[in-house]
Amino acid sequence: MSANRGKVVCLVGPSGVGKTSYAKRLVETYSFRFPTVVTTRRARTDDGSHYEYVSEATFLTMRASGAFLEWDKYTEYYYGTLAQSVTDATASDTHAGVILDLTPVGCRAVVEAIPTCVVIALLPDDPAWLFERLKGRNSQPTEEIQARTELLGRYLEEVRDLGCATVYARFSPDSWDDTFEAIAKIALEASSTRG
Repeated sequence: MSANRGKVVCLVGPSGVGKTSYAKRLVETYSFRFPTVVTTRRARTDDGSHYEYVSEATFLTMRASGAFLEWDKYTEYYYGTLAQSVTDATASDTHAGVILDLTPVGCRAVVEAIPTCVVIALLPDDPAWLFERLKGRNSQPTEEIQARTELLGRYLEEVRDLGCATVYARFSPDSWDDTFEAIAKIALEASSTRG
């Protein structure tokens, strides 16, 4: 993988903590770019145009051909980041960088392939609000919410074990801008100091 140094930012954390929302703000506010994510799950209304939906058989064929920079199976669905989309995005100087929304397993694969990537863990300041938020999601099937909730404790430990920069999120609208600015500061410093 020949990504430009300092252009790949990995945002890792549990479901429901706000990774996707904060990543979208980085894209909108600071010209970060999403790579193409291939998944076997159903489309959601808030998914971006960078998602591709495939069958499990197609995903496994792509994985076997080496198409993914990283991949993981989370709950019952596969997710993978197309390696070529990261290479293409980092080849351009028109973006602040590439932002990847990852699981700990996927993050470890990216760190191995691109040791200069920047990893930011986004964790809840109190797991209780995250449990409640996951239970209250109406956009996902009950089985998927239950599986994500059951994985939460172990997942939080896996994220902490990455030993990276950590931002703690509160489930309070008056803290969202502060959380975003903390994430953006780490991501932007990485983009401007490595080149």
